[in-house]
Amino acid sequence: MNHVHESRFLRRAIVLFLLLASGVVSLTGRAVAVDRVAGVDVGTTGATSIALPDLSMPAGILVTSDGRELWSRDSNERRAMASTTKIMTAIVVLESAELDEKVSVSAGAASTGESAAGIKAGDTLSVGELLEAMLVKSGNDAAVALAEHIAGGEEAFVEMMNAKTVDLDLQDTHFTNPHGLDDPDHYSTASDLATMARYAMRLDEFARVVGLAETTVSGGDGARTLRNSNELVGGYPGATGIKTGWTNRAGYCLAASAERDEIDLMAIVLGTNSQDRRFIEARRLLDWGFEHFSVRPIASRDDTAGVVAVPDYLDRVVLAVVAEDAFLPVFDADGEVVSRIDLFKEIDAPVARGDRLGTLTVIQGDLLLGQVPIISAYDVEKPGLLERAKITVIRAWRFVFGGAMTAETTVSH
Repeated sequence: MNHVHESRFLRRAIVLFLLLASGVVSLTGRAVAVDRVAGVDVGTTGATSIALPDLSMPAGILVTSDGRELWSRDSNERRAMASTTKIMTAIVVLESAELDEKVSVSAGAASTGESAAGIKAGDTLSVGELLEAMLVKSGNDAAVALAEHIAGGEEAFVEMMNAKTVDLDLQDTHFTNPHGLDDPDHYSTASDLATMARYAMRLDEFARVVGLAETTVSGGDGARTLRNSNELVGGYPGATGIKTGWTNRAGYCLAASAERDEIDLMAIVLGTNSQDRRFIEARRLLDWGFEHFSVRPIASRDDTAGVVAVPDYLDRVVLAVVAEDAFLPVFDADGEVVSRIDLFKEIDAPVARGDRLGTLTVIQGDLLLGQVPIISAYDVEKPGLLERAKITVIRAWRFVFGGAMTAETTVSH
């Protein structure tokens, strides 16, 4: 080996060693998934102030109802999404049709492969029934029947789906069908799916349907009961939805949501290796979220914040108190919660009970959690004529011989 080749070999060996040591790649040469907590990389060692959830999924994310990311793993990696596709299918349907519209099921829709709700060619069902068959039972046949009804065919309906991705700014999502069967150009990410699911859950009918443990739909063979493919619905405390998925390429997937004590969380689980595993992972992720993200009391009504000087008097102050009870969502990983009291330097009489005297600001790290008004606890009348004369004389004396002209504003600690 000549010196040039030796130098290149040495450099490559050093780079590989550094990557292995840092956990960026494994011995197989594949990138190692790095967890993020509160939007910050915590590395393969899990260097964060709270313990990481014990999860094996290749990719996923946990977000709050307002989109705040609590945990993620490779959440921007494009992956096959299987039947979580039907979240977008349902969005387009609900924004394009009435629930009572009648749909005649075509032979092509009825024969769609893989997961099916058992509808037959020639069946006539309402949009609402087909929506339930698609979301509860994950019927590919129902998805195609809806696509054909809304747009005249799958291709035109898919164009509507992709147009909606633009509206929702889903930059790493592309659809080629309404059901989720594998296609190289059919993909999304955990992050985009979370955005999509959050939007869908704001649609009342979508939220109602995905929260059903079972539903009954009609058809040529009579009414039949379909059980929800999402085992968390009815089996996990507070579960509210949303959608399962599986294909060979996607693995077992799940978009799950739950609500407890005024906290709404959404977990996206992608690529697990078994049906049971996706539910185990979702439970662990949601449990972790509810443990570390919760609504907590931050301030209590009538708590003393300090006193504010009333300069119309020599030594008069007005008691400043917190205006209302405050309960705010707190995530443990964001660090210590700190309250700061800002009071007015002074306030002129007359002062009425409830007048604004300042603000209680609650922060956690770089986050502003909330602000609560600070108000006067009682009235302070304007001094009368004789009292004002007395105050003027005393201030003149103090101006010459020294002394405070007014009381001081102080903050309670």
